[in-house]
Amino acid sequence: GERGEIVVTGDHVLKGYLDGRGDEETKFNVNGKRWHRTGDAGYMDDQERLWLLGRCNSVVRDGRGELYPFAVEMVALKHEAVSRAALLNHKGRRVLFIEVCPGKSKPDHEDINNLMPWAMLDDVRVLPEIPVDRRHNAKIDYPRLLAMLK
Repeated sequence: GERGEIVVTGDHVLKGYLDGRGDEETKFNVNGKRWHRTGDAGYMDDQERLWLLGRCNSVVRDGRGELYPFAVEMVALKHEAVSRAALLNHKGRRVLFIEVCPGKSKPDHEDINNLMPWAMLDDVRVLPEIPVDRRHNAKIDYPRLLAMLK
């Protein structure tokens, strides 16, 4: 039940990167076994299921507690008009940025808040495109998104 960074090991896990770039930050050894830090947060429940919470460096911490963007973003994607979503703490406010599916009407703040009242969102904003990591075309590039907003 304790939240923490997900680490993996096994024959399927790369032992190192090309020329060792990034190894120091993401690889470590325990009792002769090579482990990989994923950069993702998660926890194991009482049935030993792993629950993914999202990127460790993207957690929103404020006076209302901790909020992991991945959980919010996955719920937002349940709305038929949302094609991509990204949550940030922007200027002290919990803001969900969304891309709208072509041909769909923009959902309003109330529509999204009704999906996830526990997230206590301050604002929902539409962007034409939410930046993603070029290597994966799926992982939100939070630093780039934040830089776009400044």
